[in-house]
Amino acid sequence: MKRFRKGLIARALSWTLIVAMIVPWLASLAPVPAVAQQAARGTVAVVDFTVRPGLQQALLSRAATDAVAMELSRAGFNVLPRTQVQNALQELSLEPILDRLGVMKLGKTLAVDSIVSGEVVAVTVEGSPRTARVTLLVRVTDVASGEDVNGAAVTGQSNPRVGYVGDDDQLIREAISNAALQAATTIASYTIPEATVLNTVGTDEVLLNRGTRSGIQTGMEMIVLRGRDVVGRIRVTRPSTSDAIAKVITSTLGIQPEDKARAVFKLPTVKFDKGKVKITEPRAKPKSAGLSNLGKILVVAGIIFGALQIGKGGNSGVEGPKAEAVIDPTAGPAVKISWKPSVFAQANQDRILYHIYREPADPTRPRVPVLTARSNESSVIDTQTARTVSYVDIPPGQEVDTPDLTDEEDIPGVTAGQSYRYAVTLVYRFVSPFIGQTGGGGQGQQQQQVTYRESDKAWTGLATPLTQPVLLRPANGSQDVNLGSVDFEFQAVPGAQAYRVEVSTDPTFQNKSLSFYTDEVMLPAGATVTIRNVNLRTKFAGAQRLYWRAGARNISDQPGPAPWPGDNRGQFRYIWSEGFSFTPAVEPPPVP
Repeated sequence: MKRFRKGLIARALSWTLIVAMIVPWLASLAPVPAVAQQAARGTVAVVDFTVRPGLQQALLSRAATDAVAMELSRAGFNVLPRTQVQNALQELSLEPILDRLGVMKLGKTLAVDSIVSGEVVAVTVEGSPRTARVTLLVRVTDVASGEDVNGAAVTGQSNPRVGYVGDDDQLIREAISNAALQAATTIASYTIPEATVLNTVGTDEVLLNRGTRSGIQTGMEMIVLRGRDVVGRIRVTRPSTSDAIAKVITSTLGIQPEDKARAVFKLPTVKFDKGKVKITEPRAKPKSAGLSNLGKILVVAGIIFGALQIGKGGNSGVEGPKAEAVIDPTAGPAVKISWKPSVFAQANQDRILYHIYREPADPTRPRVPVLTARSNESSVIDTQTARTVSYVDIPPGQEVDTPDLTDEEDIPGVTAGQSYRYAVTLVYRFVSPFIGQTGGGGQGQQQQQVTYRESDKAWTGLATPLTQPVLLRPANGSQDVNLGSVDFEFQAVPGAQAYRVEVSTDPTFQNKSLSFYTDEVMLPAGATVTIRNVNLRTKFAGAQRLYWRAGARNISDQPGPAPWPGDNRGQFRYIWSEGFSFTPAVEPPPVP
């Protein structure tokens, strides 16, 4: 199926000096397809997790291994079956704790991209109600290089159950499952910084075509690859926004232009401090840095190109994107994605449309936007309905390098109970400065290159489309309900863990001064939720009729479901049920 194609390749610059100064910069600004540049997830093998001494080896190892494998599969990775991995380990006489050579042997035997291993670091079950907490350390190791390329350290906990008297093992399994989901989400969302070697600088430095804008940071170590072979190791010393100078640490085969550099991943560390687990995350946000040697030279070229970027605020098309669960009036559970145009977008008169990507993506088409929006729009709704994505047409009259915009058919909708996050990008028309002249003898009109580019991705937090809770009791229209002790019962919602009941004399629930809210309760999905012995007598004494509804949310969602009418401050972010009514029992007159 066709995609949004690249623009014209830059024509030869007419001035030799400008060529020498600007070509590397242009390489970092080369037109990209308007579809996202997300790498394929790849094929992985998950080996049995280890368990720190003093913990239940058999239970924890198998549960953690299976849970992480399942969540990685859901996140779009191709995960090999456990039996296939175990058979290969036996054939190679390898133990689950693999060294670099063991990873490469197992990976090549199984023909996978990466080996996933991990450790159950800590397990606690305490509190009232009893709650289990499990800390996992997950490592993703590249088969070709033997280097870690991804990973996560996370703590998952079980959902508190009021009055739970069951086995602690069930709570531990639930905590492991929640930790595995967090780990897979973290791993799937991380893109390791990469760059291309443009040239060597002196005898022990190289010039890279990416800088801080692409996540390259001072002190970052990178391995250098030629194909799948590691040919050297470098350390970034002087990054600018669009390029970087790195010092050569080792060079086995000599580093050359066009070699690929990939950052060495640093796994989070887990420490115990006064009986508590502390996770230290090494991924620092990129810091601003001075210009590299090339960057200083490019100041001259910036006189020519600077006007293109003045006032545009970088290459981010949106600010503050957020994803919120909603109920679509016609399609049911859905997610609303909204954003604000960035300074870059507001100043760019050639903006075309927005692309909206969803994670986890369709593994068969991971780079395809699931929705688009016109340049004057700031929100879209992602529903359960499969759709054809129709790309917005290029403005009429444009004849230079018009991209091929075709429909994308059968894009799947969301699934109720599944958590997603979204990225929003801006597609815009880019006009380069003049790059030559037509006509003989230097006469004629100056020519420009017109291409279409896509801004950097801006990511939302998680959002989980949820079905509305189904109310059970008090049944709709119930009479003579004792306000001193009311039991509210409703069906739990798949994908939700937190619930609350709202009671009001307002059938629309919009006047919040008339509402009463129960405390939030935490219960597993799939159960019937009962909130018992709620005293409404103080708030609603003398009321003729009351209305109640139940709200549900996923505790991992940020910022949570969209506020419903009347909740102007977003104080109670839930997916609310339809309302039921009941009539209070007539209270006896007070004793004189």
